Amino acid sequence: MNKAELRGAMKALLAGLDPADLRARSGRAADRFRRTAAWTRMDVLFCFLSMPAELQTGALIQAAREEGRAVAVPRIEDGEIRFLTLPPDAPEPARDRWGIPAPDPEWAGVDPARAGKILVCAPGLAFDRQGNRLGRGRGFYDRFLSRARVACPSLVTIGICLSEQVVADVPHTGGDQLLDGLVTDAETLLFGLMT
Repeated sequence: MNKAELRGAMKALLAGLDPADLRARSGRAADRFRRTAAWTRMDVLFCFLSMPAELQTGALIQAAREEGRAVAVPRIEDGEIRFLTLPPDAPEPARDRWGIPAPDPEWAGVDPARAGKILVCAPGLAFDRQGNRLGRGRGFYDRFLSRARVACPSLVTIGICLSEQVVADVPHTGGDQLLDGLVTDAETLLFGLMT
């Protein structure tokens, strides 16, 4: 399958999931994510805000806050991702025209070079066991990770998804950024960088 075909198949799979099942499985994936060494070591969690038919990250964000860790969430500005600090009392952000939660642009930005140990919880439509991820086609995360890894060499990126989103091979090109790990509701995969 090429990227477009794989995106279509995964969007259809996610759209067909029962919301209660998606919530329960998202909780199991979040529990696994929190058991990684990268979670223990992080100073700040860079975490996406979920769309309705996507693995839900609310439990991860809540857990990080309960542990006193900073949380930053993405906002798309001028075709790029900028991570903003999620205030403790923040209301749920409004959604943009694609259904993506859009954080308030007044929230403080986070500079990866000054954030300490960053753990990025990366979204995607499909992932493989070699660390490749397939996003939604705009390259936001790949461009962000390319820059952030230079600014913060200790940055760790772990994808999170449902087990059905793991495929044999994700088509990829030179600009696609590899993950350091992948967590699903059924397993945890680490790609050599972490122990």
